[in-house]
Amino acid sequence: MPYGSITGPGGTLAATGLAAGQTWLAVLSGLLVLAGVVLVRLTFRRGRGPVAR
Repeated sequence: MPYGSITGPGGTLAATGLAAGQTWLAVLSGLLVLAGVVLVRLTFRRGRGPVAR
């Protein structure tokens, strides 16, 4: 899955929150996207499947 397809929904939600005047929604969306990026970065293991130990 390319990285561009991952960030689309979070970016769209953040932009919608800003347009609606709800800054908290934009901040929360950004934090969720960043948490996902950090989680993938820390847990990704090259050459291993998702259930391999």
